[in-house]
Amino acid sequence: MRAGGQVGDRALAVLRALGLTEQEARAYLALVAHGELTARDVSMLSGIPYSKVYSALERLKERGWISARPGRPKRYFALPPAEAVRAERLRREAKLKELEAAAVGELQPLYERSRALERPDIWIIRGREEVLSKIREVLSRASSEVLLAIPSAARPFLAPLQPSIAHLKFSGLDIRILASEDLEEDLKAVRGLAEIRFKSGMFGGGVIVDEREAVLILVSRDDVMAIWSDYLELAHVAKVYFEHLWAEAGDEDNTLNGSRPSAG
Repeated sequence: MRAGGQVGDRALAVLRALGLTEQEARAYLALVAHGELTARDVSMLSGIPYSKVYSALERLKERGWISARPGRPKRYFALPPAEAVRAERLRREAKLKELEAAAVGELQPLYERSRALERPDIWIIRGREEVLSKIREVLSRASSEVLLAIPSAARPFLAPLQPSIAHLKFSGLDIRILASEDLEEDLKAVRGLAEIRFKSGMFGGGVIVDEREAVLILVSRDDVMAIWSDYLELAHVAKVYFEHLWAEAGDEDNTLNGSRPSAG
């Protein structure tokens, strides 16, 4: 009789989950249920076409699920399920180890090369003109958002950067400027080009572009220095800090959208 009913259906499902094809599962189930069988018997009991039963039986034999006795005709018999499943597990583990070695061998060098390519640059730039040139270069790559933090010591940068700010505004970018309170007069030249807030006690400044590139400016009495990086984590941290200061400046109601709010 053909394998069927609830027990047969459950057994077929388990065998297929173990990796056997439908025909292999039916052939093995027939041999388990009926003992030694010829290929023709397996075909009749399992419903596998006779033209395909030999290939199904040979695949089972190669995978360690069944064995065969020589003769005319050859007779097939199932190996114990516990033994067959163990053989299948060992075969899969060996294949998995082989694939693991191949995957690591092929992909690890590619992964390492990509990490090397992604390793960010961090540059230290000295001198007013050099820093200004780097800021202009970074601004030229902006595509969506520019955040500028300008302390009092960075006042000399404002006039040279006005054309870049105007170009960014006309290109449709979002521009926010956080500046020291004493720079209000200096920033009136860019009123209408950016949202501006003022914050007391600013000692450092910088430019953050699209949350992917940052220039951190350090200005002393005798020198101007900047740190530029395209390290995404650094740009993200810089933006988080900018947003914190921006919110504080908003709480202080120091917003300039054309002019400071007038009293009264």
